[in-house]
Amino acid sequence: MKIRIPRRLTSLILAGTLCTGFACAKDSEEKPKENVENDEVIEFTEDKVDNSQELIIVETPEPIDNEEVKNIEENKENTEEYQEELTQEILENIELSYYVTAKENVNIRSKANKGSEKLGMLFKGQSLKLIEDKGDWVKVEYDGKSAYISKDYLELVESYYYPTNEDIPVMDSDKDAHYYLRTIPFVEVTAKVNIREEANTECNILAQLSKGDKLPFISDSIDDWYEVEYDGKKAYVYAEYANVTYDIATEVSDIVFMISRTPLYDIDSFKEIEKIPKRELAEVYAEDDEYYLVKYNGTSGFVKKKHTQSLGDNYVVIDISDQNLKVYVDDKVIIDTPIVSGKDSTPTYCGIFDVYKKERNVYWPEFDVTVKYGLAFNRGEWMHDASWRKKFGGDIYHEDGSHGCVNIPKNVMPDVYENVEIGTPVLVKK
Repeated sequence: MKIRIPRRLTSLILAGTLCTGFACAKDSEEKPKENVENDEVIEFTEDKVDNSQELIIVETPEPIDNEEVKNIEENKENTEEYQEELTQEILENIELSYYVTAKENVNIRSKANKGSEKLGMLFKGQSLKLIEDKGDWVKVEYDGKSAYISKDYLELVESYYYPTNEDIPVMDSDKDAHYYLRTIPFVEVTAKVNIREEANTECNILAQLSKGDKLPFISDSIDDWYEVEYDGKKAYVYAEYANVTYDIATEVSDIVFMISRTPLYDIDSFKEIEKIPKRELAEVYAEDDEYYLVKYNGTSGFVKKKHTQSLGDNYVVIDISDQNLKVYVDDKVIIDTPIVSGKDSTPTYCGIFDVYKKERNVYWPEFDVTVKYGLAFNRGEWMHDASWRKKFGGDIYHEDGSHGCVNIPKNVMPDVYENVEIGTPVLVKK
């Protein structure tokens, strides 16, 4: 997985989104220098800078090409839905990160106080990646380590990264699309069942399978038994407790979500099969210049690449309708749990976000509640344990949901906390 150079959207598009914990740049007033203690704001000319002191500086990302935005708009289907979603699409189909930019030359310190060690300085107009908001200070990434800067002399900037995957196989024009979706048969059991040495219940039991387990299918045997491969040899499973299923032999190269309602086209006829709803996921197996070959809800087909966006390798997917949360690592589900999201009057909002804060033992005085593990992902919405809840999932959330946070069982949340880092994309969908 590789990341392209970040593109900073124009301030016009971002108006109203940059003010969480900071004053908006156009409304803020510079702090009078006479009120600054301990010389926190530093004035000097460039000929006084110690060039031997290393300063990590983030290049200012190039602004998004207005012609590119125009082309995206022109290529969309000419419907009210697409026109209304254009601006929102630009904001949602990308991974968000925060930077702080210096309004004055300011010290970078080892701790969140003006008496701590000076590690370096951030010059006016230069930026560092924000790790965490610490009240009057911010924690930043500096020289590969954590450092602190007084928030009085900074402004917040939102930067957007476009995750891309360069490992997706490119379809060969000489090969049929089905080549990239080769299937192999398995016997999947529907209940706990024995694997036997022969096709009868009187012979030796080799092992026991649990519901959902699979073994390679060899053939249908007599008397309602499936012949399977087990431990390199032939074995038998009673067909009443199993089904033959087909898995794609090719590995999933990426998982993408739909940034708008997207047609799925048949592999052979190229006619539209159905429309994939916005924010739904599809597995990617191959690509050409314009299309991805995908599998969505068991159906294979083509989708236009411009209507999709990758989430990278590691991400969280929250499904409001199913009241479910999945944590993906290397595009594989490692945690799958029921949740309780925001109730109808205070919903958990859909969109693409990222984790910007990670804290233990978080106390909210307005609710008189302390949670052991918290991950903030959307300006006040958190994923956290909820020890006061006995049930999760289902329709609980409609009337007895949260105020917007995502409640997770207390025995599951430690694993979520352990596997989800700051900056991890979070897709919330219905």
